[in-house]
Amino acid sequence: MNRPLKLVATALGVPALSTLAAALVCWPIHDGPLGPQLLIFGLILAAGISAGLPACFTWISSEKN
Repeated sequence: MNRPLKLVATALGVPALSTLAAALVCWPIHDGPLGPQLLIFGLILAAGISAGLPACFTWISSEKN
């Protein structure tokens, strides 16, 4: 896979995986009040993106093609 394709896959994949993880965590409380759901969902999404994207970009940029 070439570098631009890896960058696009990373830029789309990391937020998608973070959204999936947040949705799975919030699923048990889906009948509860909306405020805590949004807070938890937002925190998980932000943590996944802020940790995942720099790690993936570092991994991609350090590869020797």
